[in-house]
Amino acid sequence: MNLTIDDRALEYAREKGGDFVVKTVSTSGGCCAMEVREITVEFSSDFKGSNKIFNRYNYKGINVYVERGLEMEEEVLIYEKAKLPLIGNLFGSKGISVRYL
Repeated sequence: MNLTIDDRALEYAREKGGDFVVKTVSTSGGCCAMEVREITVEFSSDFKGSNKIFNRYNYKGINVYVERGLEMEEEVLIYEKAKLPLIGNLFGSKGISVRYL
């Protein structure tokens, strides 16, 4: 697996001194009564996740913690989606997906 962080996200992480956390968020599926899981990428300056729950990867000195059980393709990218006033920076991922059983 080849993990990359785009330049803007990498610069942000270096300036703020933190790591990226890729995890799922569960929501109701509405009328289907099925749980829907979305992937979220968060920036954390003090992440203390468990090795039992997250796999740790490193790219140029920045750690990326990926929730175990997520499907990872050969090429994985962490990138900055947007920089919004009041909300801040939003990050996304490519090459990571939710495994439904």
